[in-house]
Amino acid sequence: MAEDKPGPDPGSVGARKIAEAHRGSHKHDREGGFAANPELAREAGRKGGQAVKRKYGQSFYRQIGKKGGETVKQERGSEFYAEIGRRGGEMRSSRMKAAQAEKAKSQEKK
Repeated sequence: MAEDKPGPDPGSVGARKIAEAHRGSHKHDREGGFAANPELAREAGRKGGQAVKRKYGQSFYRQIGKKGGETVKQERGSEFYAEIGRRGGEMRSSRMKAAQAEKAKSQEKK
């Protein structure tokens, strides 16, 4: 079916030329798009998430999260999770220490 579509093959030189010619032709492109307006991206993501939740239900997110987690585990191994857990613990510890130091510093001023 994909062969029946008119135009250049996806990823070909012709397709890249067409994409380049169209770049900037829409108002949101000229104004910087999502990069220039993070609130616009946040709102679009929120609306998209709500639409998916209505269509597929909340359990859909659990299913795709589990599938993604299994893929990462296959690609990177279980050691990856141990490493990111360790890094998260270190970050939390350093933030807690910094907050405690700030609290102690503010109490000294009183």
